[in-house]
Order: sequence, then structure tokens, then C-alpha cells
Amino acid sequence: MKSNFCLTGLLIMFLFLTTSCTTYHFGVANRAAMVPDDFGETEAAIARAEQSQGAQYCPDKIAAAKELARQGAETYWACKNTESSRLLAEARKLAGEAEGCGPQAAAPEAVVAPIPAAEPTPDRMKYCVYLAIEYDIDKADVRPQYHDEVAKVGDFMKKYPTTTAVIEGYTDEVGSDDYNMQLSQRRAESVVKSLEDNFGIDPSRLSAKGFGETAPIADNASDEGKQKNRHIRAVIDCAVDVKAIEPPPDRLCMTLKVEFASNSAEIKSRYYDEVNKVGDYMKKYPTTTAVIEGHTDNVGGFEQNMKLSQVRAENVVKYLVEKYGIDSYRLFAQGYGSTRRIHYNSTPEGRQQNRRINAIIDCVISK
Repeated sequence: MKSNFCLTGLLIMFLFLTTSCTTYHFGVANRAAMVPDDFGETEAAIARAEQSQGAQYCPDKIAAAKELARQGAETYWACKNTESSRLLAEARKLAGEAEGCGPQAAAPEAVVAPIPAAEPTPDRMKYCVYLAIEYDIDKADVRPQYHDEVAKVGDFMKKYPTTTAVIEGYTDEVGSDDYNMQLSQRRAESVVKSLEDNFGIDPSRLSAKGFGETAPIADNASDEGKQKNRHIRAVIDCAVDVKAIEPPPDRLCMTLKVEFASNSAEIKSRYYDEVNKVGDYMKKYPTTTAVIEGHTDNVGGFEQNMKLSQVRAENVVKYLVEKYGIDSYRLFAQGYGSTRRIHYNSTPEGRQQNRRINAIIDCVISK
């Protein structure tokens, strides 16, 4: 009886030693046949990370992945398979993140929103003026009594000969969509012709674009609203010292040359002069309001970029409130992340152009 018991005990011990998880040693080449696939997958993931460019940028993640893999192996030796699988999965996750570190970590291009027509270009700004020109029904010619309205654009472009302008035409909703697009185009072209004929502006500096009824600024339910929607807007691209602008435009859009450290929203002191342009202008014209826009490139996650761009815009607002004493109700911060790129993110230069702060200043009530 005793002999049979010992034999049975030895048999159980033999089966345990040859088939249990204690026969596996993480990193040893001669693995037992029963070792789970988790170990090989984890080892391969760490090896890929060590051979990738990410090893240069995220060595800490690779070290952490190795430590988790070691803990996973020890846990498996103790036959805690569920916990071992969890630790190895964490190790593979960290290794994958490390493999994606560095410049190649730019996220795929997000769905990009249309860029507003008044988006300023680098080193320049957009000077936007609404022209109170009324047209006869189904007519596109500019009547003589609106010469002074056209002069708002003509005189400015003569004063600053390097400027260019897009003349935008808009209509109310009366009539078909196609007809209104054509009518708004003809009306914009009539203003361009007036600028050429009466102010000597070279045609190469002007272009016309009809928008029909697609961008109403008032309610088409009333005659007054329809009248407001039948308007002309001039978007002038220029490089001008904002302090010298007289009279102020209806809207002024400028890009501030403010560069931020990676993943930082701190405004360095060397960029204060850029932000001061906005402060000086808003103090000069105390009825203005402004939207401060934050934009990023596409490096990093979508949510991270949205939050980062928002904080950067808020820091510019905070600076203007604290240094210039501008009432906070006159300022609004809006982060757009990477959704409004102005260049491709495939080059360092393009990404730099996309990392920008815009100031959109409008609502000049009195001039």
C-alpha cells in the first residue's frame, strides 16, 4: 500500500515538473512546448522597439516594457497565468508605444475643416471691409453714389501697393441657388472693374468670387435681413504695421509669430512683441473684440492637440488681460488643434506654419 502511494506521488511530481508553467524561463531559447504564445509575442515586440528609431526617443518605455515582461515571467512561474497575461499585454503595449516614438509619430491627417477666406498668410494679415453697396433688382453694376464705398478698398490699395484683394459677392435667398451664385459673381466682378477703372488698381492684384446665398449674415425672413445679405466684402491681403492702419477695418486677421516648446503652452518673453500688436490695436480701438485662435500640426493625438491649442490660445488671452487691462469679455479663446492646416504636415517647414496663433479682431462699433 505504502509502495503504491509513493509511486503515485512520484508520477504526479514528474507530470508537474514536465508540464507545468515552472518549466518556462523568460528569454531562454529552449522553451517547453506548453509555453503560451504571449511570451514570444512580448519578446518580439520588445525586440522591434529596441531596433526602431523609437529606442532613441523613448528608452524609458522600452525599459519599463522589459521590467513588465520579467514580472510576467516570474508570475507565470508561480502559475498565476491570468496575472501573467495581463503583465505581458502591458509590456507589449509599452513596447508598441516606444516603437512609435519620435518624428515618425505624426498622426494621420485629421479631417480638415475649410480654411476661412480671411485666414492670414505668414508675415501678412487680412484686412476685411464690408461695402454697403445696394444693387437694383437683377442688376450687377455699381451705381455712382457708391463710389465712396468702393474707395474704402481703392484708396487703401493705392496707399499700400503690395496688397492684393479678393472681392466677395453675396446675395439673399430670393431666386434659385444657381442663379444667385451667378449674380453674386457678376456683382463681385463689377466692383473689381470699378477698382480698375476708377482707382487704377492693376487687375493682377484683384480677383472676384461669388458666394450666392451660402453665407448669410442676417435673417432672410425680413426685408432688412435680405438687404444685409446682399453685400460685398473685400478681403485684402497686406503687410502693414497695425498701428498705422487708418481707419480701422471691419475685421483684421493676423497671425502671431509665437513658437511654443514641444507640448508646452508657455509664451516665451521673446514673443511678447508679437502679442503686443494685438494689445496695442485693441487699446487704440476700445470697441473692438477679438477671437484668439490656437492651431497645431498633426504630431500627437487629436484630443491632445485640441487641448493644447486651447490652452495656448487661453494663455494669449490671459497675457492681454493682465498686461493691457483689456476686459475679458472682449476676448475669446478657441483651440482648433490640427483641423485647420494651412500647409501639409509632411515637412518640418509645413508643420511649423501650422503651429500658429491667429488673432481675429472685429466689431468696430465706432470709427
